[in-house]
Amino acid sequence: VVDWTAVEADYGLAFPADYKEFIDRFGAGTLDDGIFVSVPRVGQPPAPLTVGRLPADALQEGGMLAWQDASRPDRPDLQDMLVWGQTNGADVLCWVADGPHPDTWRVAVWARHGGGWAIYDCGMVEFLAKVLTDGFHAFPLSDASLRGVESAPFLNLEAENRLMDEGIDPWTGKPAPQMWDFD
Repeated sequence: VVDWTAVEADYGLAFPADYKEFIDRFGAGTLDDGIFVSVPRVGQPPAPLTVGRLPADALQEGGMLAWQDASRPDRPDLQDMLVWGQTNGADVLCWVADGPHPDTWRVAVWARHGGGWAIYDCGMVEFLAKVLTDGFHAFPLSDASLRGVESAPFLNLEAENRLMDEGIDPWTGKPAPQMWDFD
């Protein structure tokens, strides 16, 4: 459960309505073991799947400065990126949080194997739906395993962790591989 009033006060901004509805319904978690959706957290040290800005060192890293369409006139400032997700392919999923109206924020993707940043004129939920239904002219993610699957399971972080604690791989339902214990 997210206290949106507290979160928005802590972050100093409002969040898009489609995202808030998604989080209220599903929480933070993983879409078909390929896309990780983060949640904003108030007053806690950073935790897995936490919404946040790009780290300062990433803003200086050469590869993060690349754009798929370098001639695009409306390339946003990377400091305006607000990370809401990531992929198994090490792609970064963001909003371009450059205005006071979060429902108009565009989705930005830094595709690790796709040549850098690209902007998509849609919100987070529409972006995910288009990924699953192959609704983009050029697929936006480095890992195409979710391309056109049309239906994909979503496990919230708590359910995924509970299954792993029980020794079950949450995506196959089979026993999870045992990790070495060096204690």
